[in-house]
Amino acid sequence: MSNYLFCGCAHVGIMTKDAQKCVDFYCQNLGFRPYYAGKIGPMTLTFVENGGLVVEFIAAGEAKPGGAVDHIALEVQGIEALAEELRGKGIQVGPVGSSPDFFPNGFKNVFFTGPAGEKIELVEFSK
Repeated sequence: MSNYLFCGCAHVGIMTKDAQKCVDFYCQNLGFRPYYAGKIGPMTLTFVENGGLVVEFIAAGEAKPGGAVDHIALEVQGIEALAEELRGKGIQVGPVGSSPDFFPNGFKNVFFTGPAGEKIELVEFSK
């Protein structure tokens, strides 16, 4: 047995040139709230939170990808209504897909792009 325990995802970090633009987007369109902000050396770190999920926007001059994170997936309920609301705000949201045979009970999902170029996936698991 190990002497450690994973407790969950602490946060997802996204490199960006404009952290405030990202904060505004996530707060105004996805229901996040400002959580914390600070500076470490040349980096400005800004965090938002919703439902226990924390997203960090890292502004350090020129945004350079530091890893191979493909997308951030947000679990939601009422995916069709949220996708339609985002479209009404002029956000280009793809069609809601359905995969009834994936995961134990299936799921619906949709993708769109955030202000730092990150792919955002909304996921609604079937009950």
